[in-house]
Amino acid sequence: MKVAGADIIAVMREAGIKPDVVNKLKFDAPLVDQGLDSMDLPVIAAATEKKFGLDLSDADAIKLRTINDFVVYVNQKLA
Repeated sequence: MKVAGADIIAVMREAGIKPDVVNKLKFDAPLVDQGLDSMDLPVIAAATEKKFGLDLSDADAIKLRTINDFVVYVNQKLA
């Protein structure tokens, strides 16, 4: 299974991130620069863990700043 940016966007929607923010996200820009706050990031990390059956450490989660970062991370873990 290859994960794409649209899959991470879907995870964000399922996690309850505000639709007006999610609809405007760019894949390569830092999420905190696009209207997400520090409280949203752990929610996205936890939802990503649950959706893809991963164990995402706090150290790894801190490095995931963009949607593309999430895509690369998830695909590496699923490989």
